[in-house]
Amino acid sequence: MTEFDPESTEPLGALSELSAGSERIPHLLPGAAEVALAEVADGVIVTDAAGRVTYCNPLAGELIGGALALKPGRFLDDGLKLADTEGKPLPPLLAGSGDREGGALADGREFIAAIPRTDDLGEVLLEVSVQVQTVRAEGEVTGFVVVMREVSEERRLFSRISWQSSHDSLTHLPNRQYFESELQRALANCKDRRQHHVLLYLDIYQFKVVNDTLGYAAGDQLIRQLADQLRQSLSPEDVFARVGSDEFAVLLRDCTIEEARRVVVRLREAVQGFVFTWDGRESRVAISIGAVAVDRASPPAGQLLASANDACCAAREQGRNRVKLFSDSRRVLEKRRQSTWVAEIHAALREERLLLYRQPVVALQHEDRLHHYEVLVRMRGRDGDVISPGDFLPAAERYGLIEEVDRWVIRRIFDYMAVEQRHGLTGHSYAINISGLSLGDEFFADFVLEALTEAGVPPSRVQFEITETSAINNLERALVFIHKLRAAGCTFALDDFGRGASSLAYLRQLPVDFLKIDGSFVRNMLDDEIDSAIVSTVNHLAKSMGISTIAEYAETPELIGQLRLLGVDFAQGFGIAAATDLPMLEGEGA
Repeated sequence: MTEFDPESTEPLGALSELSAGSERIPHLLPGAAEVALAEVADGVIVTDAAGRVTYCNPLAGELIGGALALKPGRFLDDGLKLADTEGKPLPPLLAGSGDREGGALADGREFIAAIPRTDDLGEVLLEVSVQVQTVRAEGEVTGFVVVMREVSEERRLFSRISWQSSHDSLTHLPNRQYFESELQRALANCKDRRQHHVLLYLDIYQFKVVNDTLGYAAGDQLIRQLADQLRQSLSPEDVFARVGSDEFAVLLRDCTIEEARRVVVRLREAVQGFVFTWDGRESRVAISIGAVAVDRASPPAGQLLASANDACCAAREQGRNRVKLFSDSRRVLEKRRQSTWVAEIHAALREERLLLYRQPVVALQHEDRLHHYEVLVRMRGRDGDVISPGDFLPAAERYGLIEEVDRWVIRRIFDYMAVEQRHGLTGHSYAINISGLSLGDEFFADFVLEALTEAGVPPSRVQFEITETSAINNLERALVFIHKLRAAGCTFALDDFGRGASSLAYLRQLPVDFLKIDGSFVRNMLDDEIDSAIVSTVNHLAKSMGISTIAEYAETPELIGQLRLLGVDFAQGFGIAAATDLPMLEGEGA
């Protein structure tokens, strides 16, 4: 199956921008530029047109193992010996003419090389990222600027973060985000209507029964084994991903519907022959499959996935191991779903069947003292059962009802906080999740401020949580919302930090008070040293920016202890306390 390739490198950031404008550097050295370059976190070497060193900052000397080798007047290629990552010598960096024919790289390109060094352990290879910029004046080459950065540990960490952000941690398959990007890329590359792909959406029939009867550990093992079984029925060119708890998607590249039928037969046969054994008990599963043709005229990737999911739902309603090709039946399915979920959410709002729960967030460095509660919403079904937010909130978002839910939550929690105040309970605050749609509403901030005033709740008792994805997608509106509410005295937390690919790039633009480290990194940090390093790095990054950290999924005493040792400020999770409904207070609702 097509896999994500993490072996890419990030650009060298500010130093790249400096070297890109390097025609100014020789005229500034020595002086202000020399002082600045001595302080940067990259090795910087400046040469004349012949390759003789005119400047070398201290870090460059440390990287190559001695500044004497790059003293001004010496030739760069004499003092800087580069190898590939296996130790084989590379051609001279500045060999040849101004365009360096025969050299190691083209002008401005970045590459990974190694510097052979001798230390206490003997000969070692120091892995570095190297970028060379040609300096020109009036069209003539006047020199070169070489920028180096040690990347051995950084590159491994970045590769792991990139891999985890695009893969499912249980099956190691690509995740939904990566699959959608591959599907969109396939759409963009469709040259004409004769080029076809086929999208399959697979759902495990009655998977919830396995979870309920055998436990979640058994369900996880079933998912792993079934994913391996399905993978064997696909070709290496196909993109196979886990896109939900019990849902998979397959992109069959350069495939017609007729060819896809044969693949579907293989998938069904693989599942029919699959027997899952757990604690001596055997279980069999079935799948439902929805199929959609993909060509140049197809809608965007998100809409294609929705169509395939609808076709899969139609197949599931027909029974076990059924397949449904998407057609206009999607409109019927959407209409039926819309009428049920929209009506149910409206009824829940009207009949006061939405419920508020809260989960404590404790201060790890202060004897696990309660700091605040996160507010969570549930729904009471018509039969009295409590419905998980994962069942109805996605529908509320899809059909534009989430803003109404957000406003209901804000009114109710502010009313509750007002009753708390009348009882003298003002020692803690509440964190309220804000959806991306509400964040993009230009009137939402004013609504919140008005509701705060009416309830008489001090803004200092209110925190808002926004996910990094919703903040980035609505960056301008998010900044307006944050600035208005922070000016009033509210605080903000950036939720699920680390899950998106743009976390670091946008963090500096968002004036938040708390950063919630994504639970997917926290959960396995005791067993995975990379996850532990990521949590430690994110915590250190936040502290350097004056931001407090909150760890999600703190599920065991051992995990909580490790978070405390790393210096994480706050934590929440089942290891501290599960979410519970709001305690009843006398006078509530009055």
